[in-house]
Amino acid sequence: MKYHIQHDFNDWPHFYVSTFFNKLYKKLQKKYEEHDFEIVNHPKYDNFGYGSIFSCMNFSIINPTNQKYMLVSFFDNWRYHFMKHIGWQPENMVKFFYPGGFNYFDYFNWRKETIGNDDLYCPLDITKIYKSFYYGPYGPSKIDYEHKEDTLDEMIFRGWLWPFRSQMLSRVNDESVVIIEKRQNEAAETLSYEDYLKELSEYRCALSLPGGTEICNRDIECFAVGTPVIRPFINTDYDDPLIPNYHYISCFSDIKYWNGNPEHSDFESFGDRLLETWNRVRYNEEYLRFISENARRWYEKHCTLDKNLRYLLRHIKLEELNG
Repeated sequence: MKYHIQHDFNDWPHFYVSTFFNKLYKKLQKKYEEHDFEIVNHPKYDNFGYGSIFSCMNFSIINPTNQKYMLVSFFDNWRYHFMKHIGWQPENMVKFFYPGGFNYFDYFNWRKETIGNDDLYCPLDITKIYKSFYYGPYGPSKIDYEHKEDTLDEMIFRGWLWPFRSQMLSRVNDESVVIIEKRQNEAAETLSYEDYLKELSEYRCALSLPGGTEICNRDIECFAVGTPVIRPFINTDYDDPLIPNYHYISCFSDIKYWNGNPEHSDFESFGDRLLETWNRVRYNEEYLRFISENARRWYEKHCTLDKNLRYLLRHIKLEELNG
């Protein structure tokens, strides 16, 4: 039988997602050598961005006889995959593999709010369709781990200060909290990935703030290099869950992703809770090592490229496309 593969293939050897999907394609061919696979793309959807069916962030396996498909996506907003105008046919999606912040409360709330929108189709049986796999770092190579005793007595955040992030940090006025806004710092733009990881490993802790989805490369890279992460509670439901105050340090109740954006009823209090948490753990070397080692084990078990691929391939069953 012939299956279609829908993916904008790119040879970007320094990008985890590109390498992941290139390897996934080859491993699928090997696992199902009795079948044929044909790459079928629709470049006309390129103008709709990475959330469309023509994307390097999404990988679909399609049965051309009935149009049923499985989707594997690293795109940081799951809502796009239920929109028809960017090429998706969500009524035909039988499996949705997604590693980011997806939760059923958010899904069913969004489904209720969008009833009557003919561009959207949100299956009622989403529990049979959605399946998590694991997020990864930005780069594909396994990252070396070294827990350093002599770290800078500071907590670092390097990234984009979108308005909601600036609002969360509005009451953080502490010299030990290092905030590097990429848009306002030329060095932040040009720092190599290797230097970024080295820098990350030199700090006592790292701050992770919600973005397009609640978990991101930063979290996984901190787990990998051994820098304890302080961040809001993680809702993402992995088969092997991330446990607050065991794999990462939870400083705040969960940020809700209602309407596709991170929201909270009291963003201003985030800074107070962050500083309180930071000052509680800052000099507790034993506890920080405990977090660092637990997070590193979770990264090694799930997030290296080969481990993550192996996990995903165990759950891809082409026979589900034939029913």
